[in-house]
Amino acid sequence: MKTPKTLCPHRSSPFGPVVLASILSLFLSLFLALHAAPVFAAEVESVGHVTRVQGVSFAVQGSVLRPMGINALISRKDVLKTGPGARLEITLLDETRLTLGADTIFSVERYDLGRQQGGVLLKLTKGVFRVATGSLESLRGAPFEVSTPLAVVGIRGTDFWGGYLSAEELSVLLISGKGVYIVNDGGRTEIVRPMEGVNIRSASSPPPAPSLWSPDRRAAAFKTVAFDE
Repeated sequence: MKTPKTLCPHRSSPFGPVVLASILSLFLSLFLALHAAPVFAAEVESVGHVTRVQGVSFAVQGSVLRPMGINALISRKDVLKTGPGARLEITLLDETRLTLGADTIFSVERYDLGRQQGGVLLKLTKGVFRVATGSLESLRGAPFEVSTPLAVVGIRGTDFWGGYLSAEELSVLLISGKGVYIVNDGGRTEIVRPMEGVNIRSASSPPPAPSLWSPDRRAAAFKTVAFDE
């Protein structure tokens, strides 16, 4: 009588060790992502959301990078980055509408409504933007400002454009509203008449008096934040 073959207690797996390690790594990554997502969401305090998007844009905070799509939330300290040809429109809680052009880096440094020592501070690192403010009553007199490498722009309930039409020159154009002020280490100027603007080349030189922009220059500024039809 033939002796039956002994079954090996350590039968080899149909998957190699490398494949098994990859599968385990994938499941572990999915597990961590699913359990970490609610924690991140709970920590985010929204100050606004995306209302329009064209091309590729991201919000970066620490080591977390989030792609921007319609209704994506924006939080304090988010650094917003737009890609080539991109446009990004954000509506803040006070109905302020912020539009970013291509290749722009912009951040929400402070957004405190209804607080005695509050205020809004946005920051342009590079690129172009347009801001149309909502109701500023909730600021209770606190400043609403945009910081740039060459000057700080203060807003008094207005629609204005700002940014770099050339690499070395910051430009600010008042479109409508009560006006804006521009302050740097060299001094201060104000724009109160629509379609007037200033061009600033140095953080230490006084901002010049505003002047009426030509139709071509205005069109060039508007084009940088216009969405494709």
